[in-house]
Amino acid sequence: MSSTHEEVSLLTKEEKLKAIDTLRIVHPEFKKALDLIRMCHKTHQNYSEPQCLLITGNYGTGKSSIMEMYLQEHQRIVPLERTTKVAILAGDIPSPTTINTFLESMLDHLDESNPTKGTIGNKQHRLIKLIGDSEVELIMLDEFQHFVNKDGNDKVNQNVADCFKSIINSTKVPVVLLGMDESERVLTANGQLKRRFSFNYHLTGYRCNNPKSTDNFRILLNNIDKSLPFENLAGLKERGMWEKFEGATKGNMNAVMKLIRTAANFAVEENQEKIGVEYFAESFDMHSSIMNGRNPFR
Repeated sequence: MSSTHEEVSLLTKEEKLKAIDTLRIVHPEFKKALDLIRMCHKTHQNYSEPQCLLITGNYGTGKSSIMEMYLQEHQRIVPLERTTKVAILAGDIPSPTTINTFLESMLDHLDESNPTKGTIGNKQHRLIKLIGDSEVELIMLDEFQHFVNKDGNDKVNQNVADCFKSIINSTKVPVVLLGMDESERVLTANGQLKRRFSFNYHLTGYRCNNPKSTDNFRILLNNIDKSLPFENLAGLKERGMWEKFEGATKGNMNAVMKLIRTAANFAVEENQEKIGVEYFAESFDMHSSIMNGRNPFR
């Protein structure tokens, strides 16, 4: 949302800080991912084989934000007589992942009162029944790369993968998985699970290595600039600025947003009408552990 000069001038400091904290920019990669999730979600109705999707991307490309945005728009939780209707079963896959920790985590995401109770078979039976009783329409799980063991052998945990495949087959509920690039290894190692996930989408971030990607990055920065609660733009799309941002973040969305949000907070606290370059320099120093190279704003 873009604000007019008059609208911004009426905001209190607290309102400006809240606007910065809740700022979300739906750039083309986000929009494509959200559209694919919606497409899968719709297949819970009148489809004999619901569509499943795997979204991959390295740290900071926006996977968790995509999941959060979709839940904000589509999650519905309604009390029923004996249970609770949950439109989307959502959560993170635990690490390390075993059949027990996976099933217990899924039961806990559905607020079952005693998810650690019973044998593995009993937990799986309860989970499948609870998904049906709760009228779950979509399952969304982040951190899918945790299906790969990190105990030294770096192999896919086939037992957990087979258990998960059985749950998908039994419930007929579409599934969206999100994870790091190594998540693709899980599907490669399990042919039956891979056939379920014929939809794949990879988040790349913004690297200005050609004119088109540079234009897209500048458009993104300009949209963020216009959405910030300041009376004057910071000129993020201008050559002297977008090059600094690309150099500092390598187009990583997590780094871009942290850099801008912190700088914007500094400017609001000092009652500025725009974000000066000195605030970006200070923000870079604050987040230097996730930034690239030397501070380009100094």
